[in-house]
Amino acid sequence: MRRCSWSSLGSTAALAVASAGCTAPAMGELMVAVQTDMAVPKDLDHVEMEVLSDGNPVILNDLKELGPNRFQLPGTRGLTVSEDPSREIRIRVRALLGKRIRVEHTVLTTVPEDRVATLWVPLHFLCSMDAEGGEAREPDLAGACPDDPACAAAACGERRVSAASLPDYAEQDVLHHACFDAAKCFQRVSPLEDGDLDAEDCTIAARDGDVNIAIATEGDGACGAAGCFVPLDAESDFGWRRRDDGRIALPKALCSPGRLARLGVVVSPVTPSCPPKQIAQPLCPADEGRPVVLAARQRSPIALAVSEDGVFWTEQGTLSDEHEALEHNVDGAVKRVARVGGPPETIASKQAVPRHLALGDGDEVFWTNRGVAGAAATALMRWSPGGGNARPWLNVEQLGHSGSLEALAMDGESLFWTQLPDGGALGRVGFAMLDPRDEPAPATLADTHHANRMAAANNVVCWTDVGQDSAENDTANGSVQCKKRSSSEIVSVGAGERKPYGVALDAENPAEVFWVNFEGEVVRASLDGARRDVIFQDLDAPGPYGIALDERRVYWTNRIQGTVNVLPRDAPPGSACRSGACTLATGQLNPGAIAVDGDAIYWINEGSPVVGSTGKADGAVVRLARPPPP
Repeated sequence: MRRCSWSSLGSTAALAVASAGCTAPAMGELMVAVQTDMAVPKDLDHVEMEVLSDGNPVILNDLKELGPNRFQLPGTRGLTVSEDPSREIRIRVRALLGKRIRVEHTVLTTVPEDRVATLWVPLHFLCSMDAEGGEAREPDLAGACPDDPACAAAACGERRVSAASLPDYAEQDVLHHACFDAAKCFQRVSPLEDGDLDAEDCTIAARDGDVNIAIATEGDGACGAAGCFVPLDAESDFGWRRRDDGRIALPKALCSPGRLARLGVVVSPVTPSCPPKQIAQPLCPADEGRPVVLAARQRSPIALAVSEDGVFWTEQGTLSDEHEALEHNVDGAVKRVARVGGPPETIASKQAVPRHLALGDGDEVFWTNRGVAGAAATALMRWSPGGGNARPWLNVEQLGHSGSLEALAMDGESLFWTQLPDGGALGRVGFAMLDPRDEPAPATLADTHHANRMAAANNVVCWTDVGQDSAENDTANGSVQCKKRSSSEIVSVGAGERKPYGVALDAENPAEVFWVNFEGEVVRASLDGARRDVIFQDLDAPGPYGIALDERRVYWTNRIQGTVNVLPRDAPPGSACRSGACTLATGQLNPGAIAVDGDAIYWINEGSPVVGSTGKADGAVVRLARPPPP
């Protein structure tokens, strides 16, 4: 059996030359067309093919790297008829992310004798496996096949196809379709109403007119400002079909209880720029000039941190009241995702309301668990890569203070945290040395009224305190304080602050401290307390919440206005930001914590307000490319 080299739209010149022998179809040929409904190379970065004939290898370990300047999907590989046309061949295609297999699809078929036929071998999200690559993400997910990873159309096992049923091959129908812009086409989706989805037969109610349908995911598929989506092929055995009664049949595996607990279904009308999705259409790349969701469908995320290896965040889980720990469930998590996006990974589950986190050497993660009365206590948690499950670094007895843990910061030598007031006692700022040779010995750095957020860098630690509750509801009784390791003195760098929240220090040279006041201010001060400048003020637009620095700029989120904003770090006092001059992103849902690295800005959208919430999965982790230098 002769086999042709891979061919794809947009292949490099070398691949195009190698494929030249297959561009002219030969009689008796099978064109294996490989496609995916996930994003390349974010979700998949390699594809591998194996072909066996009567158990004898025809193609083995044929691995291609995927990407904009590499091999692209859809791609085809031609197989010509053998001396015995009835001989069955086994075609196995695998998709990988890094070194792990995410999807495997196996087909048993024959090569037609007298024509060139197309065999689609799609690599489906519903067939994908988890980060370990050997177990299904949930035990009841029919689409992920831990015992036999072969999977097609979200059904386990090898797929047998009659060559007589395959359509004739036409290159323009396979390799020359425009990409499908899922981020745009599902930017304004129609949520399913109660009763729309019948999980028993996996159908949704009829829709008027032509529609596009997608699976709403945490991070797989095409991600844009509105979330991450895996679009389903229209009127296809691999996607969805409209039944005679008008109801729309979805892939059965989507409706397993485990999948419905973490995935959604969204519907959007067909428009001239968003025609019905077809199998030959690849997904369009993300628009890096706009906010791009890295992780969607998060339940009350609150804090994040960024390292070379990814973005880490805490997800509080099911919350019903913002202040009563008794109403919390122990279903929080700590997660991470690659900085470019992809399938999020849970590094710790069943956490008791995880709040803030800090990264140590080698992506060691520390975080504060606020705790759940009667179920799981307050604890300062620790997780090390390759070190197994998360474990308490300091439990409530070791902490020596019963107030709930809140903020967290690290300066390389020490870990700092804040605890809230409890039982009439003041709150506190605590710390402990990060000495691997000894057990941590917690100590009190300062007593506080309501220590809120904190930052630490290069032997300096600063924290914000929203102040003592006032019967007159005075909003200007907060403070910001800093301490250098070399000094025993705690310096008040800000007094009479209007509900100070986020605080930030320069990681390399912390000569100044920046913070935001929730009532509408961005403040810069010297660490000795001699200078305090309000570089931005708009008391008619309250809500500044999170803050971060790069070498030239200060970035902040506004929780009430739903914006992400920027100013030069050396901006003069009273800088104007009229007409959106300082705004980088609008329309965010309760944006909170924010971080910056050399390439991008990252922030948390906390989602629906906590009070009255039941853990609605509408929070997100978002990335935006940094603006060019001024």
